[in-house]
Amino acid sequence: MLCTSDKVEGPYTYQGTIVYSGFTNNAVNNVNDTDVPRVLGKNPDISRYLSNGSWNASYGTNAIDPAVFYDEEDNLRMVYGSWFGGIYMLELDEKTGLRDYNVKYETIPNVSDAYMGRKAAGGNYVSGEGPYIEYMKAPGSDKGYYYLFVSYGFFNSNGGYNMRIFRSEKPDGPFVDQNGNSAVYPSGGDNIRGKTGERLMSNYQWSCNPKPFKAQGHNSALMDADGRLYVVYHTKFDDNWGAHEVRVHQLIMNEDGWITAAPYEYSGETLSEDGHAMAAVTGDYDFIFHALDQRFENEKSADVEKPHTITLNADGTVTGHVTGTWLMKDGTPNMTVSFGGVTYKGAFLVQADESAAQTRRMTFTATGNNTCIWGSKRSAYNAAEDIVKPVEIPDGRYTLKNVNSGRYIADKDSNIVQSEKQAWNIKGIGNGEYTITDKNGRALSVENASAEDGANVLLADYTGDKSQKFRLRDNQDGSYSFLTLASDCLRCLDVYDISTDDGANICQWEFWNGSGQQFILEEAKDVEGDVNADGSVTVADLVMMQSFLLNGSDLTDWRAGDLCRDDRIDVFDLCRLRSILI
Repeated sequence: MLCTSDKVEGPYTYQGTIVYSGFTNNAVNNVNDTDVPRVLGKNPDISRYLSNGSWNASYGTNAIDPAVFYDEEDNLRMVYGSWFGGIYMLELDEKTGLRDYNVKYETIPNVSDAYMGRKAAGGNYVSGEGPYIEYMKAPGSDKGYYYLFVSYGFFNSNGGYNMRIFRSEKPDGPFVDQNGNSAVYPSGGDNIRGKTGERLMSNYQWSCNPKPFKAQGHNSALMDADGRLYVVYHTKFDDNWGAHEVRVHQLIMNEDGWITAAPYEYSGETLSEDGHAMAAVTGDYDFIFHALDQRFENEKSADVEKPHTITLNADGTVTGHVTGTWLMKDGTPNMTVSFGGVTYKGAFLVQADESAAQTRRMTFTATGNNTCIWGSKRSAYNAAEDIVKPVEIPDGRYTLKNVNSGRYIADKDSNIVQSEKQAWNIKGIGNGEYTITDKNGRALSVENASAEDGANVLLADYTGDKSQKFRLRDNQDGSYSFLTLASDCLRCLDVYDISTDDGANICQWEFWNGSGQQFILEEAKDVEGDVNADGSVTVADLVMMQSFLLNGSDLTDWRAGDLCRDDRIDVFDLCRLRSILI
């Protein structure tokens, strides 16, 4: 039935019933008390809906679990139904929100029914409830599908309850799974542990989960305005009829247009547009295989998938609990894993796990043969080893402002601190590597070329060794981090203790993308008369220009001293500089 209100909190007013089930020719639940005669005509033949005078549950659905959606032609539709007779779909009148009586349906076995509408799934006593349809497509793609989610099984923690996925190019089907199997069951059978329908997840438990997640289902799904896909579902635990919670996982669409859930609940993660470095994805993983036929004994017990160990090796092999091959597509997060004669396609994704520390890990999710697999790398994610392509910036003079404190990297008696604005010369030396030098050519250096946390950063004469080389990491928010080659780019310039104090020390620390490690590069503007390139005009500039004219010594920035704009430095420029300082 439909109730409406001008306010989300109500009160709600009954507007009408959209569709009925359970009607008979008996005094109770009599068909003439429904809209069936309006749809089928006066004194309708309802024999197909009856069995021995009662509702024929193998044919007729339970008119519950509605989900309303607009198709891509802006037609309002409702998918509904539960168990036994199957899942059906009706078009609705957008003006009333009720059934569109102008839309007619033929009665064709396992296809449609004149009253119940278009058949989407189930039938003949198989399980199935909580249908939901969402149109989804991969970001940047013009082609999408209507995805039908249905929950199979018995709604208790030991009832085998699980989500299955089918798709169609048309909003009213036919809906099929990865192997081309129809969502409709023309002859019944036990579908709970069956091979029809992509099973999004099984009962499972990561090592960071205090108890298993069981009986996931009765979900909704969403394609957000930014193209991200999500599944919202409830899960139970291992206490049979007890507590449950609502969870959200991001959905990943693979190259074949099939969706699979991220291994951990959503915490703001995004797919990398550039893919990942080999060092970031190879290694040992906790691995979960979501079995289609996971065993259960209703209301008594149910298996739980727990992780095994596999290794993604740099040579493209998979070893451990399963053996096979894997492949990552260059420049994308897309990946495949092949074993046991099946190729599973999906993507790598950096996620926070579900421990109290929310440790960030490289994960993967993939699907094939209606089965989904998950991997979670055992070692914590290190963004410094996940540089796909070197960040490049123009050579030039820059100031380096810390995001956390708003202060700048500066020299204090040859020690590097955060303080007032100071200009630095940043120069690329190839292979994505840079040097950072002051006006006198001295270079930012990791003391003793140490690879350890806390190593001091100071100014030293330029030698060109690795202690004076950096790579930049674009943090995708307007800031950069400076990774040190002394630590093989595992560490970076860091404001010690995330301090905001003037004079706080700059050291080297393991990269974790904290605000004390993020710096905004501001191009240092030329200041007239600033021949020593320290960002301001002082007596020191006057002394440097006098020394240049008298002794031929160097000017750090001679263009700043060309105050007469005649492409030379002479006594007239010196006079102008004096007038600026007076």
